[in-house]
Amino acid sequence: MASTIKRGSINFPADWEHIESQQIGPFVTRITHLRGDQTRDVRTSRRHRKQFGPETEKKKRPKLLLWRPSSLNWWIALLFMIGSWHFISGSVLVLVGFSNEYLIDLIFFTGSIFFTSAGYSQYYQSINAPEAIDSEGHPLAVAKRRFLGWQPKRIDFWATFPQFLGTLAFNVSTFAAFISVQWLGYDILVWVPDYVGSVLFLTSGFAAVFEFCHHLWCWQRHSLTWWIVIINFIGCVAFMLSAILAFVRPNPIFDNLATYSTIFTLIGAVCFFVGAYLMWPEMAAEAQTE
Repeated sequence: MASTIKRGSINFPADWEHIESQQIGPFVTRITHLRGDQTRDVRTSRRHRKQFGPETEKKKRPKLLLWRPSSLNWWIALLFMIGSWHFISGSVLVLVGFSNEYLIDLIFFTGSIFFTSAGYSQYYQSINAPEAIDSEGHPLAVAKRRFLGWQPKRIDFWATFPQFLGTLAFNVSTFAAFISVQWLGYDILVWVPDYVGSVLFLTSGFAAVFEFCHHLWCWQRHSLTWWIVIINFIGCVAFMLSAILAFVRPNPIFDNLATYSTIFTLIGAVCFFVGAYLMWPEMAAEAQTE
């Protein structure tokens, strides 16, 4: 193999001239090189883990619908949409006063399973991101597939791993909701994992913003990817507010907190559905560019 130089988590060809690296804290989020053929090559963390290749100035009008079951990105989007739709449906049934609590709990629990499938797929994609680039700019697949991994020096790890853990916490909270308990038991079995899961989701949301923006914040309203990241971040905030308001006391301080909690769950689920759906036209635009 030709000699390489490691920058961030990626081994680049040694004959590529390094122009610039951007990072937030200890995390490298964007690297610019001049290739041997004098073309400019810009790699970002989010694009690299999704295997979208280097940034390009070409703009394509994305397709709104996409059928590509051979792509892990496609499945991640689909699983998040299915999980979100379950949370949307469950929230709406609660708000309209549907009386079958078992069915509502089943809808939420089923949705959490789809969330976990999507969350793990995203985490799996991150820990198996290509570790090297060849001289022509093509990513080289990892030698051995990983199903679990600890890579705390990478920002994409923090954008995916906490969210995966958060989905597991939602599995616990939505399953525990089937159990009939008093207020203290509810707070321990349902609220605590829900709150922990929401904190983990918010952590991943912040990391995803940092990964895309290369700063604490950015404003790129003409970028489809920016909308995906920001809408998902808003969804994480909504889930966090929902969890805070869901805390049960024997003598509530305010009325209707449970209703407001459900409303924020609905908002969060809608955001995740929209953010997941937008991943399809993002994929389509990348495919057309290639």
